[in-house]
Amino acid sequence: MTTTNISICNEALNLCGAKSIQSFDENTENARRCAVLYDSTRKSLLRMHPWSCAKKRVVLAPSTTHPTFGYKNAFPLPRDFLRVFDPNTQCYEFENRHILSNQDSIQLVYIYDNDNEETWDSLLSEAMALYLCSKIAKPITGSQAESDSAYQKLMNLLKQARAINGQERPAQDFAEGEASLIEVRYP
Repeated sequence: MTTTNISICNEALNLCGAKSIQSFDENTENARRCAVLYDSTRKSLLRMHPWSCAKKRVVLAPSTTHPTFGYKNAFPLPRDFLRVFDPNTQCYEFENRHILSNQDSIQLVYIYDNDNEETWDSLLSEAMALYLCSKIAKPITGSQAESDSAYQKLMNLLKQARAINGQERPAQDFAEGEASLIEVRYP
């Protein structure tokens, strides 16, 4: 079965015991609820965890407008940017959809707004259904407990996702990235 925004919404609706939908354009309460909440919920969930299916790499060039003080350059963020994963620089700051830094370029690894559900990890699809369920459960069932239960399941699923992420990435060598700190202590 192909994963789509509608199939994820239907999973969330089924978790609440509600009727499924065929599209967001249906003239039903369930379709309207899902249509209103889907995009913002997706963006929030993608910010909660560094999903590997939502990572991108880009080299940023500085803008022609420089910060007034504090940093040498300002780098505009990509349009689809949601969260930084690795800015590949030690000294930076986010300000007004820019990364401020003293670097001449930034090799940015970031989480982007991946709206192609077919490319999603199965845990991300399940997490999205749980997150949606946590938002629509009370209006549909009248029960805050149902909403809280779905949210707690989401938090547990995110813990599993973090553990799996740790297994899928090579161990980080402390000495590799912190050489200057170690050299100060052990010259």
